Amino acid sequence: MNFKFHTDIEKQSVNALPKHAYFVPYTNKTEAFSNPKREHMNRVTLLNGTWKFRYFESLNEFLKQHELLEFDEIPVPSVWNLHGYDQLQYTNVQYPIPYDPPYVPEKNPCGFYQKDFDIKNYDEKLDYHLNFEGVAGAYYVWVNHQFVGYGQIAHDINEFDISSFVRAQNNKIEVLVFKYSDATYFEDQDMFRHSGIFRDVYVVGRSKKRIIDFKIETKLGEYKEATIEVAILKQKQNPEVTYQLLDNEGNVIAVDNAALEGFSITVPEAKLWSAERPYLYELFVITADEVISQKIGIREVTISNNKLLINDQAIKLRGVNYHDSDPETGYSISEERLLEDFKLMKAGNFNAIRTAHYPKSPYFYELANQYGFYVMSEADLETHGVVLLYGEENNEDYNLIADDKRFEKPIIERVVSSIVPLKNFTSIISWSMGNEAGFGCNFERALEQAKQLDTTRPLHYEGALYAEDHHDLSLIDMISRMYPSTDELVQRYLSKEDLDKPIVLCEYAHAMGNSPGGLKEYHELMENYDAFIGGFVWEWCDHAIKTTIQNGASVYRYGGDFGEKVHDGNFCVDGIVNPDRMPHDNYFEFQQIHRPIILKEHNATNYIFENRLDFVDVSEIINIICTVTHRDGEKVVFELELPEFKPHTIIEMNLSEYIMLDTVSDVSFAYVVKKDQLLLQKDTYLGTDQVIYKRRDIAALNNKQQEKVSLIKDTSQEVVVKYQNWYYVFDKHCGVLSKVVHEQHILVNDPIQLTVWRAPTDNDSHVKVEWKKMNYDSLRPRVYETSVKQHHDGSITICFDLALIEDRRPKVMTGTLTWSVLNQGEISVDYNMKKEARAPFLPRFGMTFKLSEQFEALKYYGFGPFCSYIDKREASYLDMFETTVTQNFEHHIMPQETGSHIDTSYIALTDGQYQAEVIAEKPISFNAKHYSDYQLTVANHDDELTAESYTFLTIDEGQSGIGTNSCGPRLPEKYQLNQSQFKLKYKIHFNKL
Repeated sequence: MNFKFHTDIEKQSVNALPKHAYFVPYTNKTEAFSNPKREHMNRVTLLNGTWKFRYFESLNEFLKQHELLEFDEIPVPSVWNLHGYDQLQYTNVQYPIPYDPPYVPEKNPCGFYQKDFDIKNYDEKLDYHLNFEGVAGAYYVWVNHQFVGYGQIAHDINEFDISSFVRAQNNKIEVLVFKYSDATYFEDQDMFRHSGIFRDVYVVGRSKKRIIDFKIETKLGEYKEATIEVAILKQKQNPEVTYQLLDNEGNVIAVDNAALEGFSITVPEAKLWSAERPYLYELFVITADEVISQKIGIREVTISNNKLLINDQAIKLRGVNYHDSDPETGYSISEERLLEDFKLMKAGNFNAIRTAHYPKSPYFYELANQYGFYVMSEADLETHGVVLLYGEENNEDYNLIADDKRFEKPIIERVVSSIVPLKNFTSIISWSMGNEAGFGCNFERALEQAKQLDTTRPLHYEGALYAEDHHDLSLIDMISRMYPSTDELVQRYLSKEDLDKPIVLCEYAHAMGNSPGGLKEYHELMENYDAFIGGFVWEWCDHAIKTTIQNGASVYRYGGDFGEKVHDGNFCVDGIVNPDRMPHDNYFEFQQIHRPIILKEHNATNYIFENRLDFVDVSEIINIICTVTHRDGEKVVFELELPEFKPHTIIEMNLSEYIMLDTVSDVSFAYVVKKDQLLLQKDTYLGTDQVIYKRRDIAALNNKQQEKVSLIKDTSQEVVVKYQNWYYVFDKHCGVLSKVVHEQHILVNDPIQLTVWRAPTDNDSHVKVEWKKMNYDSLRPRVYETSVKQHHDGSITICFDLALIEDRRPKVMTGTLTWSVLNQGEISVDYNMKKEARAPFLPRFGMTFKLSEQFEALKYYGFGPFCSYIDKREASYLDMFETTVTQNFEHHIMPQETGSHIDTSYIALTDGQYQAEVIAEKPISFNAKHYSDYQLTVANHDDELTAESYTFLTIDEGQSGIGTNSCGPRLPEKYQLNQSQFKLKYKIHFNKL
């Protein structure tokens, strides 16, 4: 055979049947009403399972050896890269091959698949269609040694008629999959580049007289009436058609004969579909030998006055971008994994999903229909690599493929193939033309095709941003952007009176590592501007490969860890859950921002709540658990009885019978699921609100008597102070406490470190260049003067005039650091420092104490239980938290700063024998961990970290915010730690328990 199709730009497929709505027909009504899974249907032969397989480095190798094959085995669906074949590779923008469309390298890896099969319940009167739901790579198919056809759009359902090739038993299917083809230039998505048959393969027996394609549209009428319009677009041999419509309890709503052109059903008292209440009817379209079942949600999608409306109600898209990614199976996503993801999304208060950056499996849309998600379904089309053809990013090349008529056919076919099969899924509320593929004449034609195919859903395409003046954007229904700042959104779009389309952020809040900061500001804009219809967080899960290292441990690996020449490092590790779906702290920040109820305002003991849902009385699905914390720490917990609470209304509740203002510290309201529903179990936590009246006054444990402090030693090297059997050593070269000893027990054995450095987060990846130029990671103190003074009350003060400096650079900080050992043995720390005006803003400013590693038990009064920063604190709340140093550290795949807690006034660390307490005059930020910032800075993988023989307690006056600058705007100035003066005072108590 002449293997030329995969470099023929005109051939997206060969011998594939025309696209049609996805469905798999039942044999009869009995089977249809019993609703078996697809693989158990009488006329479906599922070819998933074990296949014979052989991998080749090139076509030449295959041609030389395929007659003499010794086969391995491989599961289908799967990707061969995760079964020991080929190179694992992650790239974001860069093309993995030379840019020379439609040609590909001669060394083009390929996999040869083979499987023997029998046709279930074979009937020679039927036609048999072979279906591939997803193949990564260009593939040639044979059945019983006869060439069947070819396909190359990875996330496309291709169907081939094999009726003339197949028999009841002893059939053989063979598939040759090429890694690269001209499709490679159109599938340059940000992901691991896997290959293989990664979705289901099956054969369906079809009646000769059959419906081939149909389209469903629903329309709302007056007085709760709705109409379901069914157009039969294509049929064969004029079958007689009847239909039945059932409600979700199985009651028959309508039944009748139908014309071959289609039919219309009027539904009185129609129950509408939304993400909050996804009510589904079931339509059965019946012919003599087949029954087609289609779940239908009655809903309308419109845009009016720059608002996105579902059923005439304005909504906001609280969305997330979802790649198909599993650490062990790659692109091949099991039903169990998908259901797990949907459960987490529901619990995270997400209501929308963008199918970044390709159509999903039919099962995905079935679940979205059933459990309620608004889906922006995207075409399998990205050409991002054109912007890096000459080494540096150049957006002037963005339209290289989009505006070249040679590529019109593949672009149009990719858009069409993303719409036609999926058109009857209710959950899809918008079609996206692709991602990061520029704009040009080819997209103008593709948009025309999309509008002809479907007039009921708005069209989206962010690449319109790169259109030139002569291009026509009239068919795009919304403005789409990625990663703008909130200031840009307001100034460029939302404040404009002539704004003629709503705006959506198809990507924002890049969730890479410890991230994102500033999420609340985006949400507030969505709430305040009708035209800001929502956004999709980038992205759902970290992409990483689970591998086993020498010691047998399972670890995650990312780009560059597999010896690949071209890669984009850990940029794929950017999800709100980890590869195995353990939520990061980031997840809870989103959950809190999008909670269904919000405490809008309060006055004394009156509380005003708002239902932020669009369609559901929140009292039907949510309970409020109220916790009143008194200033002595006592808590009173009770459940609030919610009255009727309609969407977008407010209620006022007076809780004076529970709250005494002269004793209360804070009141918290936790929102939990009232009963099992839509994947959520009863009592699932969905968010909280808190009112802080007065912070608790927490006294330190101090079992020591007042006694004069003794000055034991004052040399050029150190000052030694004694209180009872406690010794405190201060280093004159560093200006800090360097040792704490009690009865030969060493609690501190290294100088406290004055620091401005934090282990860079992924969002610090750009600014850390500036920080390192100023040697922020290696600043050391220079002491100019030391004074020691004994006071009348018996305390001793050691004051250092000092600066933080490093070679080749001026002083970054100058000022005084004063240590006082008080007459009950506690240590007071007081600093007054000034920052060099020309130095970049600081990561942090504080002090790190190296305590014994046995100081493991951690208690703090501050914002937890999640890490919290000046711009990332919404999920956290004020309380006295008890945990451990080990648990306080969140393990990111790429080590970085994590585990800090803002607005903390009390910290206690214990080792079972001793306790170290910190009491701050004004709230501080702190972190406690078993890893130094140096180790976190230099390590590239979490498994490279080794817990050190210390507990590192860092007490900060403040830290810069987290932001989203890994792929987003620079950290706003208001979140930069850049003031000229730094003042802080706190006390440390060391006690024997």
